[in-house]
Amino acid sequence: MFLKRGSKAQIVKVTTGISDDTYTEVKSGIQPGDEVISGSYSAISRKLKDGAKLTLDKEGMK
Repeated sequence: MFLKRGSKAQIVKVTTGISDDTYTEVKSGIQPGDEVISGSYSAISRKLKDGAKLTLDKEGMK
């Protein structure tokens, strides 16, 4: 899972619980207030790298 830390992406290890086709329970590894980066499978798993600088565009973070 990637979190927004300042203007950079940081990869964090999480423990997951139950899940279905839409949701996955995160049991540990993040805290209230953490900003989770979400997107398509390709964008998150293949393109986003740990420490990558995040920039804001008209639609939000990029």
